Amino acid sequence: MSATAHTEKATMAQVMLEVSRRKRRHKVEHADEGLNVVPMMDMMTIILVFLLKSLSSSSANIPQGDDLRLPHSTINTSPSNAVQVIVSRVSIAVNGRFIASLRNGFVDPSQVRGGGTGLLINPLAENMRDQLQVQQAMAARANNGPFRGEIAIIADHGIPSRTVFQVLYTCAQAGFADFRLLVLKGRGE
Repeated sequence: MSATAHTEKATMAQVMLEVSRRKRRHKVEHADEGLNVVPMMDMMTIILVFLLKSLSSSSANIPQGDDLRLPHSTINTSPSNAVQVIVSRVSIAVNGRFIASLRNGFVDPSQVRGGGTGLLINPLAENMRDQLQVQQAMAARANNGPFRGEIAIIADHGIPSRTVFQVLYTCAQAGFADFRLLVLKGRGE
């Protein structure tokens, strides 16, 4: 007889035992293939903070309405990140914060030192002194040179020149000397 004829038949228990052994030997550890959200959330948070910071500090993000229309120009330079003084037909604001109200584009004489003939707007002067301290501290902390005193004047195209002169004079008295007048690129109406 041949060698294969003398083999014994395996019992069902032996077959099951051998099958389980083979399964264990060939078993692959399951790796979690899900999406790890934590690093993605960190990345999105950083991008969001960056965008909010860059959008909020840009001088070009001035909402225009019925009381604020910027004049047009063919200038080729972009606005800097200076302190924004917005002069609309109804108010004066610094960095979006209300400072004084205007009537028909003119400052109320009770808010001007010297009355109707004066140039220094008292509430604006107080705020600009505070802004000067903040800007000087930021320049010292950033170590990118001395304080330059940049200011962006954003005025409605219909504001009387006297009001613009008063704003410029008040800002200069507070220590800001580098003025930028924000205009829209393109041709006028």
